[in-house]
Amino acid sequence: MINEDPQYIESAVQLPCPSCGSKMHYSADSKKITCNYCGYLEDVNNANDKVVEKSLHDAVALVKDYIPEEKGKRVYDCTNCGANFMVDAEQVKINCGFCGSTKVNVEAFDHQYIEPSGIIPFYVSRAEADKVFKKWVSSGWFHPSKLKRLDEVEQLHGVYLPFWTFDAQAEAQWSGEAGTYYYETRQVRMNGKMTTQRIQKIRWNHRSGRLNHFFDDVLVVASNGLKQKHVERILPFRLNEVVNFDPRLMVSWEAEVYNVEVDQGYHQAEGIMDYKLRNMCSAQLGGDTQRNLHINSRKSNQTFKHIILPIWLCSYYYNNKLYHFTINGQTGKVYGKKPNSWWKIGFAILLLVAFIAGVIFLAESDLLRRR
Repeated sequence: MINEDPQYIESAVQLPCPSCGSKMHYSADSKKITCNYCGYLEDVNNANDKVVEKSLHDAVALVKDYIPEEKGKRVYDCTNCGANFMVDAEQVKINCGFCGSTKVNVEAFDHQYIEPSGIIPFYVSRAEADKVFKKWVSSGWFHPSKLKRLDEVEQLHGVYLPFWTFDAQAEAQWSGEAGTYYYETRQVRMNGKMTTQRIQKIRWNHRSGRLNHFFDDVLVVASNGLKQKHVERILPFRLNEVVNFDPRLMVSWEAEVYNVEVDQGYHQAEGIMDYKLRNMCSAQLGGDTQRNLHINSRKSNQTFKHIILPIWLCSYYYNNKLYHFTINGQTGKVYGKKPNSWWKIGFAILLLVAFIAGVIFLAESDLLRRR
């Protein structure tokens, strides 16, 4: 169990090495808390007894003081994209991992934060992330050649992002019409001749039913800096590996404080649940095609957790347009977008047209020779 005594927090922030006294930090290379000076290693506490579901209804009453400065962090506000992120208090050079901007100011927060209950430490090291980024940025023929020479790997940030997870029991009543294809044949006259045509028709049947489903750990990013659609491209996280929140794991790493409140996060999660409910009800309705599917649903026993997850993030500009590159800091799954080189695409199209024209010319020449 993680000790929340103020003296423990102070020692966790300083994190002195018991062997030599130097400052320690969590290393994704060794998956341990380590001292770079003497090589001392300390195992991560894998206990998860504090990672428990909390009532969404009682969320306001569960709010605790979570003050980043007490954990050796300073909170910065990006004036360009609006992200609020934490870095080590002694860090001097700051640039935003979400948009690459250096326009950041210290933000004074008068806010009650729900303290995280769990965290997944970084499994993907900086060296591994650099390698993945360089391979990704240099791949693909239809991208600008100068993109491969970008030195944006220096802007690759290992960031702990805030997330909400939500559980809910869902009950749905549905009704709709399932269509089954069948075929009829008929004789029609075409070009003066009678021919047989096969005509597709639909036989409609009204159906209804009930669905009960338990949603477990619907994951919603609690950051405005990185959109849900971008996060979903690098899912899943192995949430069974979440351990009790320990501030020592964040020493020397950046982290964002949440700016999506728990009720706002649940609104997004409910949209995800409703989309999945519709697909499940549609599967029960069956048929080759469907129409007029109506669903009435209610959700109960909603609970949530606030957890911290690791992501490698690079934001870079190309021709004044912002692009994101992300790596799942636990699994290494990659997602990113790159600009296209339209002259390369145009050149490829011209080559294809020339090839097709050449094939047609050779075919016609061969036909003429045969005549």
